[in-house]
Amino acid sequence: MKKVLLPIDGSKRSIRTVEMVKQICKPEECEIYIAKVIGAQLYINSMEEIKHRAEQARPELNAVAEMLPGYKVQTQVLLGSAPGVELVEYAREIEADEIIMTRSSRGPIRKLGSVANYIVKNASFLDVFVMREEDDE
Repeated sequence: MKKVLLPIDGSKRSIRTVEMVKQICKPEECEIYIAKVIGAQLYINSMEEIKHRAEQARPELNAVAEMLPGYKVQTQVLLGSAPGVELVEYAREIEADEIIMTRSSRGPIRKLGSVANYIVKNASFLDVFVMREEDDE
């Protein structure tokens, strides 16, 4: 069974990747791993703040999981200071076959954001799909 990592950052753009998952992945052929990275720099954030932010991410992840009825879905809050690094490490840990994500860069240049760029460069062990939309928000 194919393992697909779906990073969510809370933006409408990242939530729309669920539709892409439905188009290219059949429920009986893949497991979906939905992950959100929470900033966890101890020199900036207290442990209480980190725990609180992680707890706040749970309902968002569960809501995205509910958008995938019929799929085998797992959710994970990742803690770290560099989302790209955390997502690549998690992809290795779960032995993901694919990452489906959106770029977070905005503006007239229309290039990959830093997280998508890091993943494209450092996740050569799997397929990376970066969704681009004409009406990026």
